[in-house]
Amino acid sequence: MIPSEGSIHTQSKDGIFEIVIDRPLKLNGFTPKMYRELLEAYRAFEDDPMSRCAVVTANGEHFTAGLDLPEMRSHLSDDYMLTEDDEIDLFGLRPPYRSKPIIYAVKGICFTLGIELMLGADFVVAASNTRFAQIEVKRGLMPTGGATTRMVSRAGWGNAMRYLLTGDEFDAETARSLGFIQEIVDPGEERSCAMALAKRISDCAPIAVRAVIENARSGLINGEAEAHRAFGVTQRALVNTRDFEEGVKSFLQKREANFRDE
Repeated sequence: MIPSEGSIHTQSKDGIFEIVIDRPLKLNGFTPKMYRELLEAYRAFEDDPMSRCAVVTANGEHFTAGLDLPEMRSHLSDDYMLTEDDEIDLFGLRPPYRSKPIIYAVKGICFTLGIELMLGADFVVAASNTRFAQIEVKRGLMPTGGATTRMVSRAGWGNAMRYLLTGDEFDAETARSLGFIQEIVDPGEERSCAMALAKRISDCAPIAVRAVIENARSGLINGEAEAHRAFGVTQRALVNTRDFEEGVKSFLQKREANFRDE
């Protein structure tokens, strides 16, 4: 019997776009079908005017064991695995970049691809039982989804190489101390915590949220000086929006703002 190729499900409600990894009997190991569907889910989120923040979750006890190597072998040497030039890269390594925020909610096993996906997100909520490992060196490979640079930039050379070069596992507390995740919750609470944080983001002005992401990304890619030079032009654009007017009114009227993304 051929094992299921798995799938990626999506649903959108109240401004939150949930993306669900679904192949629990194979530890949510990614097949080409799943990888393509995740790319499509990122695009659907980007293009959905009603969705302001995305949350990536997984069915079963584990987030993902990474790539299903036998299934993905023929794609491993691609410059951008299974990704067309005009598609949003899942890891945010090259343009076009996503413009809206994504939160990852991880649990159980979160290996290789799982780590690189979450490092490409905006922040991560992890169950306390999450086990992390970047084990490519144990398979004769190297990480190509950003771990080699992002783990170094967040944790420092020695701290990153400690795990990149050994493939050793590390726990949620270690992941947080190294800057790889931001929140630790009891097992089973990671999704609800991530959804609550997504709701808080979706209650903010979407155009301002996108401006923050764009400017912060510019600082990382082009240097802080380039990001600083954009402050004036970006802020001038923001103060001429209805969302800014709504922000001022809500402040004066001591009420919650009702932003319309314009």
